[in-house]
Amino acid sequence: MNVSAIKSISGHAGAIYDIVLVDESTCFTTSADKYVVKWKLNEGIQDKFAVKLDFSGYRIALNTARNLLAIGNSRGGIHVVDLSIKKEVRLLSQHQSAVFSLTYCSETNEFYSGDADGFFCVWSGDTFDLKVTLPFNCGKIRTISVNEDATHLALCGQDGIVRILESQFFNEVATLKGHKEGANCAIFKGDLIYTGSKDAHIRLFDWKTELLLKSVPAHHFAVYDFLLLQDGETLVSASFDKTIKIWNADTLTVLKRLEKRDGGHSHVVNRLAKVNENMFLSVGDDRQLIVWEINEKEQG
Repeated sequence: MNVSAIKSISGHAGAIYDIVLVDESTCFTTSADKYVVKWKLNEGIQDKFAVKLDFSGYRIALNTARNLLAIGNSRGGIHVVDLSIKKEVRLLSQHQSAVFSLTYCSETNEFYSGDADGFFCVWSGDTFDLKVTLPFNCGKIRTISVNEDATHLALCGQDGIVRILESQFFNEVATLKGHKEGANCAIFKGDLIYTGSKDAHIRLFDWKTELLLKSVPAHHFAVYDFLLLQDGETLVSASFDKTIKIWNADTLTVLKRLEKRDGGHSHVVNRLAKVNENMFLSVGDDRQLIVWEINEKEQG
């Protein structure tokens, strides 16, 4: 498999914590430098529009239909920015600790947030009225993932447990145990779910039966994020060990390892974003936004 770093973009003055796509040529990033920046990917430059925060924004999520950008900060606030008027229209203060996860689901038109104390909140995608708040007492909720038909969510807890909730009443319908340390990320693929954690393993579960199907020592240090590409055949993982790995999603065998010498990151890789089935973005502590392209899929 041939994977190339086709562009490396810099401009932030601190580690980049999160990234969200607007479309295939535009994205937002949030950084330790307390700025949320819009990027023109084709040109590799910043857009003139940026958001200056009082505290670092850890997570961002976007409702493209309503042009609303949500930014969860290190003090528990969620800033709501109306991109059409380039102005903050709400500051939500329900969370009392850092917002470590923030996700928008277009099918349900809801934002989901999780904080350092294990509180999970559901917000209206239009008005940002609070609809649900639930305490899970699981430590940090690192990631909230939504399955393909938006019927279920996965909450990754610092206690190492991935909790599956149904998205109507938010009852816990499955509890996935197996990680020895904090669960950091999860991604659904039908009845399957891939989970990654601080223990550096990737685990594959049948989430409906809670059956552990595979457990692979994937990285040297914590697994931070996942993507599925090439119609679900390829899994991408990002890690604290400064690498990105490309996997056969069925067998969980490594197809490619991407590091500094491949045009990759020199520091921790924090987040990934899917552009299309053969292209993705990565951001990390080295202040770089890297555009990757899969040029050739391994045959056979």
